[in-house]
Amino acid sequence: MMKLYTGLITIVVLGSVGCSLLNPPPTYQLTLTPDMVLIPEGSFLMGSTERDGRVGIEVGVDEIPQHRIYLPAFYIDRYEVTNRSYKAFVDETGRSNKVPGYWQNGTYLPGSGKEPVSDTDWFDAADYCGWAGKRLPTEAEWEKAARGSDGRVWPWGDRFETGRSNTAEERHGWKRPVGSYGMDVSPYGVYDMEGNVKEWTSSWYEAYSGNTLKRVAFGKSFRVLKGGSYVESGAMVRLASRTAIMATHDPEGNLTWHTDYSHGFRCAKNARG
Repeated sequence: MMKLYTGLITIVVLGSVGCSLLNPPPTYQLTLTPDMVLIPEGSFLMGSTERDGRVGIEVGVDEIPQHRIYLPAFYIDRYEVTNRSYKAFVDETGRSNKVPGYWQNGTYLPGSGKEPVSDTDWFDAADYCGWAGKRLPTEAEWEKAARGSDGRVWPWGDRFETGRSNTAEERHGWKRPVGSYGMDVSPYGVYDMEGNVKEWTSSWYEAYSGNTLKRVAFGKSFRVLKGGSYVESGAMVRLASRTAIMATHDPEGNLTWHTDYSHGFRCAKNARG
């Protein structure tokens, strides 16, 4: 089993002024793991509005209407899961036949241990998170962790700027070690949510409430990926953008998910024990 440093602490969340002993604030029992960020409970703005750009061009038709969602507190990985961490999972679980296509001889290339792992299918991403004592984030959790509570379009604000994230504008043509872009950080301190790799979530691809859009993809067949990657224009892929991937079957008939060198993941964890 993966060995992680854990510590059980108690955090008291202060309520509004006037909170009395008769109505004490909630107490969270939090099991901490390294490099996770606490996203506090509360509401945030999810999705986009027509003020963010032309619907169907800059703004996806599946991103509207913008709506406010309340989420309980949760933890999310500060960085995307790396090749090095995924190798530990592969070694312990014996999944030598499920390594990314760019690995050689069952392991990542020298010097790439701190790059985000990619080309992992949805099931392997979910299994990794379970092995680590975590889970994949929901689409809403991912978006709140990336945008904060004020509905910003990119982690740093409402205007795209080159040089702040590993997107196609940088012309690297590949992933960079996690945390390499100090400006690609959310208001909560979560890195690489605009660039590097797109990230799996646990959520099914569904229309937002109030959206009359009809798509065959809506339902229990497609999962949502969030964020941008090194192969996409960051100016066009915003934190509210949604990518849906459909389940397919491999030659042996096993259910699997289409994946890509630009698709990775990070994990989340409930804050209340």
